[in-house]
Amino acid sequence: MKPLLLVLGLAVSLSTAGDPTATGDIISSGSGSSWQGSEYEIVRWSQLPTGSAMGSQYFPDMYPTYDAGVADNFEFAETTTIMRIRWWGGYWNGSGSYPVDSPVEIYLYLDDGTGNAPTLPQHTSAIKSWMIPMGDYDEVLDGSDYRCEYIFPSYVVFDLNTHYWLEIRKAFPFDPLGQYGWIQSEPVSLSPCVQGFDGLGIVWWTAQTTDAAFELIWTPPPALDRSTWAEIKTIF
Repeated sequence: MKPLLLVLGLAVSLSTAGDPTATGDIISSGSGSSWQGSEYEIVRWSQLPTGSAMGSQYFPDMYPTYDAGVADNFEFAETTTIMRIRWWGGYWNGSGSYPVDSPVEIYLYLDDGTGNAPTLPQHTSAIKSWMIPMGDYDEVLDGSDYRCEYIFPSYVVFDLNTHYWLEIRKAFPFDPLGQYGWIQSEPVSLSPCVQGFDGLGIVWWTAQTTDAAFELIWTPPPALDRSTWAEIKTIF
């Protein structure tokens, strides 16, 4: 297992869950992914899971004190279009069954000019965001982690040689459901991922020691065979 990030405890009185932590080391043990990909997709950027979960969550029962997020960076050498995103997450510190069917927030940032962090302030400086309702993405158990996939409502085009950052987090109450985090990935590409966690004193955006596990995907339109073309010609 990869080294865990700093775990801090706070004296907070909660009915069922323990204190929030920056990193999950209970449910997500970083066993890696069993996902083999699909012949129908073209993966434009890939960072597979290798470690534990890093707290990245909107806590509607504790906001703004416990606002948390993880962001990671990517860059393309040519103009690139994607239509789907896949990422790995994990749960800990709660009671009940997993996964938690909850909204997901995805924010797209530009680099702040240092090459090491997204722009600030968090969330509001994003150049694009997707607030995904519960049920609008797929989530399945993958090893000891949970693999999520979301199809964007329209194509997302990234400019060449532009340093982007993605923040992905779930939104659900800490009490009693616990915490959610983005799974670590190594080796590091570009610069390490960054985190902010107000309740634990982790300043936005503080560099971590790993990347986060996600893939950006293009799925080509299916080719039509001869019989299908013949049917179309007959109709018109």
